[in-house]
Amino acid sequence: MKITITSAHVDEKQWSKGDRSGVIRTQEAVAETALFRNRIRLDLGKEPAYEPGEYRLDLEENVSVGDFGDLKLARKPKLHRVETPKVVAKAS
Repeated sequence: MKITITSAHVDEKQWSKGDRSGVIRTQEAVAETALFRNRIRLDLGKEPAYEPGEYRLDLEENVSVGDFGDLKLARKPKLHRVETPKVVAKAS
């Protein structure tokens, strides 16, 4: 699956419940397959933001079987940067 990070901006939201509190850090991206193209939010946890650019999400690496036999997508998916080929200028 193709994931495009569109901005290095990280959205941070504070939360608290009882005596617990924390920060939810997310980054906007676009997920794309042959069937859809949608804006998504990636949960960063305490990890640094992804650099803008194209990434690949390997579903086999990010899906597991839950306690009740259901499929679970990793909360913080592992993305692999797609290197874009460098353009080489022709010599005259």
